Order: sequence, then C-alpha cells, then structure tokens
Amino acid sequence: MPEFWKVLSSRYILDRWWLKVREDRVLLPSGHEIPEFHVLEYPDWTMLIGMDKDGQLILVEQYRHGLGRLSLEFTSGMLEKGEQAMDGALREFEEETGYVATKVSEIGTMVEDPYRHNNKAYAFFSFPVKNSGIVKMDETEDLALVCLTPLQLHQAILDGRMVHGLHIGTFYRAITQGLFSIERT
Repeated sequence: MPEFWKVLSSRYILDRWWLKVREDRVLLPSGHEIPEFHVLEYPDWTMLIGMDKDGQLILVEQYRHGLGRLSLEFTSGMLEKGEQAMDGALREFEEETGYVATKVSEIGTMVEDPYRHNNKAYAFFSFPVKNSGIVKMDETEDLALVCLTPLQLHQAILDGRMVHGLHIGTFYRAITQGLFSIERT
C-alpha cells in the first residue's frame, strides 16, 4: 500500500475567501524531501444537469479567462458558507438559466485534481426542469443559454466545445447511471 507523505511545515502564501494557496514542506516515504509543494484550497462546489420535458439539456456558455475562450458547461458554482450541495445546485441552476429543477437525483461526488486541490464537486440531475424566466446572474457572469440533446452535447464534447473535465465526466457518469442516453431516437 502506498504510504502518506509527512508534512514537515506548512504556511499560506495566499489567503482569499475563495482561494488559499498552501505551501507544504513534505517528506516522501522514499526519504526524498519536497521543500515547496503547493496545495490549492477552494470551497466545494456543485453542478446540475437539467433536462426539460422535450429531452433538451439546459447548459450555459461563457467566457473562461483561464483558457481565453468560450466554454460550454452545466450550471455550477461554489457553495456558500453552510449551504448544502443540493441547495447550491438548485440555486445556481435557477440563477444562471431561469429554469427551476423539480425531481432531483444525485449523480455523485468528484474531485477536480486530487494532486493539488482539496475541494469536492457535487453533481446532480433534474428531470423535468421548468422555465421560470427569472435569471439572476452575478455581476461577473455573462452567460448564454444553450439547449442541446444528449447526442448533440456528446458531439459538442468531441468537437471541443465542452472542455471542462468534471462536466464531461459528469455527463458520461449520468449516461452510465441510465439518466439519459446518447442513442439516436
């Protein structure tokens, strides 16, 4: 069995409400020491795949500065302090799309990068979702609503329009759970 690393010292080199960068000095089981191993501490976040009665998945497309391009995604966001994962998913979904989730099931919990990140992502599915028409985006959000069938989204992934690994993983995880299919009908 692999052994745990031993933390010899630890300090924060950046401390913000939404991101902390921790620098650990660690000793590996081999005896090798890493003097600067950086861990990114983020709040947990949540996402929701919503499908309307016509079999359309409700997505958003937005500019992502880290990539310098548009990114097709499911609604997602950081959990507010004390907020339960499902409540955050429902809140984000309605705020970003104007749709309201009805029956909700859990897809699962994932980790973006267990090597350097310490947070979790909680994923949910809702069918059928209903359009309330009330969008309440944050001041930093500029989103376009996109509705695609699962087959169309599968093609968007193959074409590189959806690139977020956790969103892609969640999409295929939902398929393996039988929540929807990419088969032609």
